[in-house]
Amino acid sequence: MIQSVKRAFEILDYIATNGNLVRLNDISAAVGLQNTTVHNFVNTLKELGYVEQDELSPRYRITSKISELYIPEKPLYQIKKEVKPILEKLSAETGETTYLAIQLGSYFRYELQSEPERSIRISLELGREHEMRHTAVGKVFMAYSPHLPAVMEKGLTEKEIATQQKELNEVVKNGYALDLEEYEKDLNCIAVPYLYKGRIQAVVVVAGPAFRFDQTKMKSTAEKIKTLLK
Repeated sequence: MIQSVKRAFEILDYIATNGNLVRLNDISAAVGLQNTTVHNFVNTLKELGYVEQDELSPRYRITSKISELYIPEKPLYQIKKEVKPILEKLSAETGETTYLAIQLGSYFRYELQSEPERSIRISLELGREHEMRHTAVGKVFMAYSPHLPAVMEKGLTEKEIATQQKELNEVVKNGYALDLEEYEKDLNCIAVPYLYKGRIQAVVVVAGPAFRFDQTKMKSTAEKIKTLLK
């Protein structure tokens, strides 16, 4: 096997299956190469027209030139159009704030929000990048990504890696992830994957204060979300 060809396809595969908008550092961590080496590979792929850099950030994405490696995905505007009424329905029925989150490599951001008519409610900033660790959203993206867990294992002990993998297996088994005040004290979140042709495209989230949005309500809400997304 020619290692340089193998490495190039590993890089393309990582970009395609992790939000198709990723940082050089994330690619390096995933494929186990130095940043300078990955930079050379990416520059070559750019010159050949298979990869391009984002206009607004130092992130890379695959172009349609290599369609057989480009993971089938639904346009974001279409996902938002489909999910918006679902978020509004969930917010009205649960009395909690709902969100749509998308992946940006090893980060994610909230794209849509629907708030309930309550004086005490959760409000998370739209458009800001969030780290995956210790969040329900991050657990879902990691559980359904073939490469992202390897990036997120950096700096963890073997015991922590084993614990993380066990938790991700549970996420796939249950079809949702819980955040019980892990990301922020007094905040509980539940996240469910939005899939298209078996690939994760986004995550639907419901967040509420821990005193009100307990595990029983969270789990029943997860089943409701899964039904609405079918």
